[in-house]
Amino acid sequence: MRTFEARKAALLDSMRGRVATGVRKRTSSNLFRYTPRVQGGRGLDLSRFSHCLALDSEARVLDVEGSATFEAIVDYTLPQGCVPCVTPELKHITIGGATVGIGIESNCFRYGFVHDGLLEAEVLLPGGRVVLCRPDNEYSDLFYGLPNSYGTLGYILRAKMRLMPAKPYVHLGTARYTDLDAFLDAMRAATLREDIDFIEGIFFDARRLYLTLSRFVDRAPRVDDILRRNIFYKLIQEQPDVYLTTKDYLFRYDPEWFWNIPEGWPYRVFRRFAPARLRNSGFYKRYTQRKHALLQWLPWTAKDEEEPLIQDWEVPWEQAAELTRFALREVDLGGKPWIVTPIRTPRSPTLYPVPANTLYYNLGCYCQVKKRPEKGDYWYTRIMDRECFARGGVKMLYSSTFLSREDFDRIYNGEAYRRLKRNYDPEGRLGDLYAKCVAHPQ
Repeated sequence: MRTFEARKAALLDSMRGRVATGVRKRTSSNLFRYTPRVQGGRGLDLSRFSHCLALDSEARVLDVEGSATFEAIVDYTLPQGCVPCVTPELKHITIGGATVGIGIESNCFRYGFVHDGLLEAEVLLPGGRVVLCRPDNEYSDLFYGLPNSYGTLGYILRAKMRLMPAKPYVHLGTARYTDLDAFLDAMRAATLREDIDFIEGIFFDARRLYLTLSRFVDRAPRVDDILRRNIFYKLIQEQPDVYLTTKDYLFRYDPEWFWNIPEGWPYRVFRRFAPARLRNSGFYKRYTQRKHALLQWLPWTAKDEEEPLIQDWEVPWEQAAELTRFALREVDLGGKPWIVTPIRTPRSPTLYPVPANTLYYNLGCYCQVKKRPEKGDYWYTRIMDRECFARGGVKMLYSSTFLSREDFDRIYNGEAYRRLKRNYDPEGRLGDLYAKCVAHPQ
């Protein structure tokens, strides 16, 4: 089937007479639930909806199918001088997934979240109907309700997305700070500079803080290698100036899944010689899942003493210093860094009510941590959640949380969500957002 309309017609024909529950995609999932969810029913195969359909380079608008990965999109748009306004760092994230989830990057201070680039979407509703939602038509409530709905209202089959201009290379300038307040002041000041395209910080403790300010450039005196020779997050600590191709910059954390590929000699060999198709986040996820399963299955080995701490929290900028101090004081990442970036969103979606035009601070961590047996499972996640919410913050739901239903509804606009479910999934075929995101209610 060569066209979107043909693929859509075939999909709708395949749905006749059966209930749509779940989705099966060819790409790897980028959800990081701490415990697996049971999926009932027969899934829909949306993997065919992975094409970039058209690019209006003058208007900087991309017509794209929902299961297209960001790598496929960048390969399609970058040669024509533009890329998505916000491109998450992992290649296999899909445009549909990052829209109904929440996608961020180091230029969110300028463009908001991934979903802020959405202009319109064709959405497959669970009853088998496809609707076109825009901010100004009869389905505007669905348009504004898609972000943070995680596929519980419908699946994006096609979308029009706003793009931004891009150049072939990115220059990264990194400065070290030894004072948290000075680090945050410099980061906030950078959000006001027109000559900066990307802002990101990593830190290990209160005296090892690195702020990287980056900009597109037409030419580079050299191009640094972050696939074979260097590990990105170490390279920026060693070199104040780094030059990457734009594609390498956009997916700079993908080869190592941030900092999670081990550094012993077998992995140095793997890093240097493994096929490029294995040097990506999809491989990392399969690696950790199989390692965990093996440790649990072998009776003569010690049980896994680690658990994931894969989360993003966002608080109003005024709370950034205190949230950071709490994290440094209470959470042990085992020498791995925290990562931060400023965010200012132009609009406030229904189910992820971050105020528009207000500077927020995103604090993330993506690693395995030592369990605290005396505290119970996922102790660090629980205390960071509580601290974030107590400071008026919100967290992304691609991982796990432990909120009560009452608190979940208060933070994520539960009443509005129930109205959307009544309008677009009255029979509850796609499940409930709370059940999908909450691991074990408190």
